[in-house]
Amino acid sequence: MITREQEPEYLRLAESAPGMLCREAPPEILEACALDNEPTPFLERFFEAGVRAHARKAHGRELPQLYVNNAILVLWLRACRLYTNGLLGIDDPDWGREFFSSADATPN
Repeated sequence: MITREQEPEYLRLAESAPGMLCREAPPEILEACALDNEPTPFLERFFEAGVRAHARKAHGRELPQLYVNNAILVLWLRACRLYTNGLLGIDDPDWGREFFSSADATPN
């Protein structure tokens, strides 16, 4: 479980590692996603920080808030799937993809 004291560390990680691959995603983040019925306010901030940093790195621009909101849901669903597949020992097609890129999220 991620504590309030740890949250700033994870937000810094999201901002500083926009190219992180799914297989490199913190297991605590994946677990936190899978244990809630929807993204918590912290997870929303985490995914928003990562999505915005990824867009700046990949495209050199900021994204509209509507796109960011949609990406948060896509990435949260991916994280839930990654966690579940990891528990079940199932190879996930997204393990080698960039964690904060919603453009290459595999629908499942």
